[in-house]
Amino acid sequence: MARQAILTEPGKIVIEDRPAPEIGPHEVLVRVLFAGICGTDLAIYSGDYPVPLPIVLGHELSGEVERVGSEVSKEWLGRTVTAEISNTCLSYGVGHPCPACRAGLPSHCLKRTTLGIFCADGAFQQFVKVPAANLHALHDDLDPLAGVFVEPLAAAIQTFELTPIREGETVVVLGAGRLGLLIMGVAHIRGARVLAVSLDKEELQRARNFGAEETCLADHPDLESSIRQWAGGLGPPVVVEATGSLGGLRTALSLVAPSGTIALKSTPGSPVDGLDATKIAVDEIRIQGSRCGPFAKAIDLLWAGALPVGNLVSSIHPLGSVVDALAAATKETKVILDCRSEQL
Repeated sequence: MARQAILTEPGKIVIEDRPAPEIGPHEVLVRVLFAGICGTDLAIYSGDYPVPLPIVLGHELSGEVERVGSEVSKEWLGRTVTAEISNTCLSYGVGHPCPACRAGLPSHCLKRTTLGIFCADGAFQQFVKVPAANLHALHDDLDPLAGVFVEPLAAAIQTFELTPIREGETVVVLGAGRLGLLIMGVAHIRGARVLAVSLDKEELQRARNFGAEETCLADHPDLESSIRQWAGGLGPPVVVEATGSLGGLRTALSLVAPSGTIALKSTPGSPVDGLDATKIAVDEIRIQGSRCGPFAKAIDLLWAGALPVGNLVSSIHPLGSVVDALAAATKETKVILDCRSEQL
């Protein structure tokens, strides 16, 4: 039997012991070691981000391959891994893939399920099944705890895969939470001048450790003029919106330079009202969304120790205390679930 934390309705999780999931020919069974809690988990748990229920949350994970399907190499057995979250036509080797997969856009697969988010149980359990094609092996000397940062770091990298930045370019990051800090770190590694904006003074202190050259409180009375001056008078050419709030996009629009780009990372689960579409058109602003990113690049950055992700871990909770962990994650930097059996 394996323990699962099942979200049955918004705000209600039931802990149950059930048989480990059955795997198909192209799947593997992963014994979950650690699972991270992110803003998307919190939005689904609260009901702000509606998804089909019941579901097991959790898409940031590290684990060990326990069992492999008949079409999967046995070389995966015992490997420490993480997994991409989009289960697609290509993940399962479908003979006639959908138009998105044929176009090389598998993360937009028309038939996809999403680990811990949409129609696929995630990592808040002892065992999770995933397509073998989604696996990424972690380096042998990489702490499995760091493996939970692969997915969010890949998402941070994707920000600048789709919105390329140049050496010395100014990037303002709105939000200095879990994802925002990783985005700052990636921007700094790529040579940008980074300014962090947050309502939280402690978050801004942490931002300095992730490459922020300057910081500013979001409720500063002269926020727009201060940032415009810091960016050379016209405003920053790139503003990353990572607040997780409905108002973040409006703030980004007030700051970004004409002909600049807003890199949109927040998924609060509700539409944004009162957006000034006229300003977007007149100032020729680009809005670039992004989500899943390159896992291999993220693993290499973590292995190289390029970002102090260990400093982000604020608390670790056993799987059986998932409700307490979710509550803590609304206030703390990074909360981790320890899903190993001896910790239940």
